[in-house]
Amino acid sequence: MSRLRSGPLAAWTSSWLAGDASSDEVLRATAGADAPHQVSGLAEFDGEWVPLSEALIRWRRAGETVRLVLPVAGDVRGVPGPSEFRTAALEVGEAVHGGGLGLVPHVVEHAPSSAPPSVVWQAYHVDPAPPDFLAVSDAQHDLTIAIRDCASALSAADVAGGAEGVADDLGDARRAGERLNLPSGFPPRAVALLAQAERLQAVLDLAARDPMGGAIDRAGIASRAEALRPLRLAVRRARLAGYNAGADT
Repeated sequence: MSRLRSGPLAAWTSSWLAGDASSDEVLRATAGADAPHQVSGLAEFDGEWVPLSEALIRWRRAGETVRLVLPVAGDVRGVPGPSEFRTAALEVGEAVHGGGLGLVPHVVEHAPSSAPPSVVWQAYHVDPAPPDFLAVSDAQHDLTIAIRDCASALSAADVAGGAEGVADDLGDARRAGERLNLPSGFPPRAVALLAQAERLQAVLDLAARDPMGGAIDRAGIASRAEALRPLRLAVRRARLAGYNAGADT
């Protein structure tokens, strides 16, 4: 399963800026099992790679909140300009920004080596932009409706099945919510929402590996994709509301 790096960075940075976490905790939580994260593109370092802590220093000086964005084609709400930042964030599917500084993560896996993934955050000067605010309660409501409607649509189209031999992966996906990486004291409703959203995102990732699912023809494949589309949107919005809850309190 792919791991979101920008979500923990946004959540922990908000906690740090509020005085509820240390900078070392932010760095450890963001890196997880990765090698220590680096930043490229900070003007004062002439393009050299520097520790992620340098970005934290910039955000502290700016005194503004740091927010997660999860842009997809056709939906770049909350993603500030310039176009270079929007394009980079859209290509990766995640980024953080605040106080005029935006970061987009670039992950390099080293398989089959046992070396941990390397992550370099590309820095951009970004324009002021109104936040794409979504209350946790509204995101939870939308997610609940999307789950119900998706299940009904898949059942009606008779395409609710999936590929065989994925029991272990599915079990792992269902445990995704147990691996949340959030500061202590994070808003409890946001924690609950993220636990559900991360489980569903992991299941959606599995579904993307098997585009046919229970479908037996092109019409069934199209019906399955259409049924999953609103759920994907609701999960993405739930992740945004959850990880940004610390910045919105």
